[in-house]
Amino acid sequence: MSQEIKTTPRRNSKIEFLIAVTLALLALALYLLTLAPTVLLADPGEFQFVAWLPGIAHPTGYPLYTMLGWLWTHLLPVGEVAWRMNLFSAVGGALTVGTTFLVARLFVGRVYPDSDLVAQRIAAGLTATMLATNSVFWSQAIIAEVYTLHSLFIALIIGLALQTNDSPQTLKVSKTFRVLALIFGLGLTHHVTTILLLPGLLGYWVLTYRTVPNIKKRLPHLISCLALATIPLLLYLYLPIIAPSTPYRVLSLSESQQLVLYDNTLTGLLQHITGTVFTGELRPEAVGFARFGLVWTWFQQQFGWQGIALTLIGGLSLIQRRQWPLLALTSLSLLALLTFNLIYFIGDVYVLFIPVWFFVCLWLGLGSLSVGHGLAALVIRNRAEPETNSYMQSLDSKLQERAYQLLLIMFLIPFLIWPMLTMISQFDSISQADNTHARDGWQKILAEPLPQGAILLSNDRNDIMPMWYYQYVDQQRPDLIGLFPLIITDPAYANVGRLLDQALRSERPVYLIKPMDGLRLKASLMPTGTLFRARPYLNSPDHPTEINLAETMKLVGYDTRFEQTIDGKDDKDDKNDKDGTKQLIVTLHWQAIQPLTIDYSSYVHLLDEAGNGVTQHDYLPGGIIYPSHYWQLGEIIRDEHQLALQPNLPPGNYQLRAGMYHQPDLDQFENLGDGQIIGQITITPK
Repeated sequence: MSQEIKTTPRRNSKIEFLIAVTLALLALALYLLTLAPTVLLADPGEFQFVAWLPGIAHPTGYPLYTMLGWLWTHLLPVGEVAWRMNLFSAVGGALTVGTTFLVARLFVGRVYPDSDLVAQRIAAGLTATMLATNSVFWSQAIIAEVYTLHSLFIALIIGLALQTNDSPQTLKVSKTFRVLALIFGLGLTHHVTTILLLPGLLGYWVLTYRTVPNIKKRLPHLISCLALATIPLLLYLYLPIIAPSTPYRVLSLSESQQLVLYDNTLTGLLQHITGTVFTGELRPEAVGFARFGLVWTWFQQQFGWQGIALTLIGGLSLIQRRQWPLLALTSLSLLALLTFNLIYFIGDVYVLFIPVWFFVCLWLGLGSLSVGHGLAALVIRNRAEPETNSYMQSLDSKLQERAYQLLLIMFLIPFLIWPMLTMISQFDSISQADNTHARDGWQKILAEPLPQGAILLSNDRNDIMPMWYYQYVDQQRPDLIGLFPLIITDPAYANVGRLLDQALRSERPVYLIKPMDGLRLKASLMPTGTLFRARPYLNSPDHPTEINLAETMKLVGYDTRFEQTIDGKDDKDDKNDKDGTKQLIVTLHWQAIQPLTIDYSSYVHLLDEAGNGVTQHDYLPGGIIYPSHYWQLGEIIRDEHQLALQPNLPPGNYQLRAGMYHQPDLDQFENLGDGQIIGQITITPK
């Protein structure tokens, strides 16, 4: 290899900056085409009003994001506030793409300094565009979320780290070190998983500066950098400062029901910023082959087999070229992030893989450059052994090198088609441009003539966030109270059934915002416009009983009534219609007398005088909304069964048998004690 090849090609920073800006603008154009136009459900809906107020977001608080969002929404008087916050994510995503190009150019240039600058830029462009069109990153760049800003900090930290070894023999604590320390601290105030970059950073610096003389003399300077990294953490003081003016910090259902959503004490602050409410989701003992298989499936979905191959080639290139500091920086960071995600069992953990995919893209881009070198070397075989090709012997060494670099570029260019194809194939499935579901639904709800101070209840926090947006941003119906399970950590609010109890206890009007038939076990639900009015049951059972099932469940009574169905529908007003089918409605009144951990199904059998079964009905009372493991000791559950009666059923006296069972799978069936005769019913002639 000639001496010219060994030296790093001269960079033209202006050209690279222009390329980075171009890629960022192209990414922004893509994100604008697919940007959500209005308010959203779940966390995006929350961030859309929290930033505007400003208020307090769910743990860990995201103070930097909130303050930047407040500036953004108030300085950009275009479109509705929700759209502005969606745009904030798009801009953050575009900046991440441009920054990733610059970082990748430094990265591949360190590994392959003998590559032409154009080849390095193509590989870096592939890295940036693969991240830009990554389905998870793209999906977060078009909604109000924290992950594009988090990714920007990841890219900035890695890029600055790559520039801290300009003088490895002197270890100057330069301006770059200090800027890196501040950026790292800011990253921590935005997303606490930034700390997972520390293993990679420490490994990189240890391997880079292991031969530096008098390293101990530099420790005070390094400690000063650590101090700089802690200064941005003061931004967390935003939380107790803003708490008194946050309108949803305390929700008052009644004089005795005060829901404190943020505890404005030192203990509350520490619990909020450390996310203690989520610590129960850290379950290393639950990690098994299924978890690894899920991650592997995601890896395949994001990059395909060709991406996996290029990623592995990129990692092997670091080893083959003995780039131990870069290998430590990327692999240890990736491993730390991956380990955390494996043991963290929240439902949307897939979004936490975005930093993992950032490092995968770095290796993938490097792998493409390595493949290009390999293919070019196959064509110009005598680059290392010129005596093997008489024709190439006649070429000037510089011309030979130019031919090699030209081939390298030609082999790399087709790789850029890949992210374009990825973008086209995923465009429709990722686009949020037509997502007006939350806006349309809540505008209908808020237009209802609801009583002053009514409670609107859902079994999902995600549903309520748009309501809070319209209350706090547009001042629509601020008198209403939106509730969801686990709104506070009190067990009385642990599930939607117990939440309904608390709402009814407040004596405010209570409405369900969507059908939740499982709650009919606890309350009467009457359709009212687009909502369902919930009222407590007041009547006692018509037929009281004292029947126990295995000392676990007590039947305290039951009700019966006959109804006529026409064309499969209940017709309570015409019970004598001869074209209908008569059915018997049996409502069982259960009471748990032992704590329940199993979801039981219940049944009612209609038996003739000889004890033979005539008809029956069984199902899972409460469904997925309020199954039996949620039932509280002592509460009365009204379990309704509909038994179809054949038209030719002889009149007479029939017995009712009721019971419960558990069926974990098709091959297992466990009765809760024996079925019990609870009473009898008389069938009259039709």
